[in-house]
Amino acid sequence: MMLKHRHTLLAVVSTIATLLSSANATAHESDDHAEITASTGDRKAIEQYGLPLTLMNTIYEGQITAAEMKSLGTLGVGVSNHLNGELTAVDGIVYSIAADGTATVAPDDLQAPYMSMINFEPTRTVTITDISSFKALEQAVLDNISSANTLHVFKAKGEFSFTRLASAHGVEDENVDFFEYLGSRQMYNLEHTVGTIVGIYTPAYLGTISIPGLHFHFQNEDNTIGGHLEDIRFDKMQFDVQEVDRINVALPNVQKFRDIDMKMIQPPSGAGAGGSKKEE
Repeated sequence: MMLKHRHTLLAVVSTIATLLSSANATAHESDDHAEITASTGDRKAIEQYGLPLTLMNTIYEGQITAAEMKSLGTLGVGVSNHLNGELTAVDGIVYSIAADGTATVAPDDLQAPYMSMINFEPTRTVTITDISSFKALEQAVLDNISSANTLHVFKAKGEFSFTRLASAHGVEDENVDFFEYLGSRQMYNLEHTVGTIVGIYTPAYLGTISIPGLHFHFQNEDNTIGGHLEDIRFDKMQFDVQEVDRINVALPNVQKFRDIDMKMIQPPSGAGAGGSKKEE
């Protein structure tokens, strides 16, 4: 169902606000309120449809369309209905990545059960060097952000000596366990490839709201190949960074979601998810 604008798109909206505190905060309550207002005004919100928790509960179908995604932001990561392709938004264009890694512009009526979008307006640039693995990138990101307790959005473009990507191949059984599905994903490697990585860092305590850790996707330079980033190597890269302290979540208001007995299941981290174990 095509929704006319953001307010009608968000059937049920839950705003998660993480407020930054000052080390020398001694102001009165009214001053604190003014500080909070400035904080949320300065940082844009991530606009998200669906939750990692809904995917863990086999909700693989949603109603948000690619056209609606573009109305919510310029950069994003997600997956299409029935897990039939990763989705990556770069510079206001949404790309659908097939099981073999082929990327094409998503049709406006393509729908998704999970998508995170933001109007990307970076406030700083950091230089990260000598990365030999995804784990090393995670640590470098933590070393270069102002707080590990807030959300951060990233974009970097350059030559990557190695990337290992995963695709979403679609499900035949709509009730297949999500972790079982992850273990069946196709992986493919790219070497010495110019491209762009985009994604979101989410602290672990928000892991049922947004995929915890680094959730990064990759697109090559001409946007013909892409995927979910699983491993990476590069010598030196500049990352544009936007800190975010608000995320607006629209629930996938489909019948399966309305009827299912939702279980609290710990979602996997952004990379290496195929080897993660389910924790309830």
